[in-house]
Amino acid sequence: MLDCAAIAKLVEDYIPLVLRHVDRMWLSSRLGLTRDDLVSAGCYGLLLAARRFDPSRGVGFGVFARAHVRGALIREIDAALKAAGAGNDDVLISGRDDVEPDSLPDHSAAAEIDSAETAEVRELMEYVLTEHERLALTLYYFEELTLSEAAAIAETSELAIARTIKGALAKLKAAMAEKKEPE
Repeated sequence: MLDCAAIAKLVEDYIPLVLRHVDRMWLSSRLGLTRDDLVSAGCYGLLLAARRFDPSRGVGFGVFARAHVRGALIREIDAALKAAGAGNDDVLISGRDDVEPDSLPDHSAAAEIDSAETAEVRELMEYVLTEHERLALTLYYFEELTLSEAAAIAETSELAIARTIKGALAKLKAAMAEKKEPE
């Protein structure tokens, strides 16, 4: 168990993790949630992670905290969805979880697998997606821009870029499922 000073230091150091997760989400105004609401929920998740963190287990705090922050954000969004009677189209949450290098046992093997998967996805993107869809996914996932930054570059709204990303992901999932089916 960590002392109060160590918990406070972890929370302070990892607030950018919360902000990064919040900035990678798009919410419909119909939900009644603001960015500040999500930051607050994410900070609560971060505080819980810091209180529960046990360094002796061999897991880096960033990996441990990421799950707690993401869980807190999803719980907050789920509660707002139920309260507003909104649907899944009112939220876009990035499915990509960044992995810290210190959490991987073999860095070179993980990088090799990641680059092979990335190459496969990029190849599918070329054949399955339109140019606009490829641009949206590249900006959001590969360049790691926020929705507002990607929307500005694509010269469209955040809502439009969020819908484009969601549709492009559905196309890629379908293409990957079709590719894996035995002939």
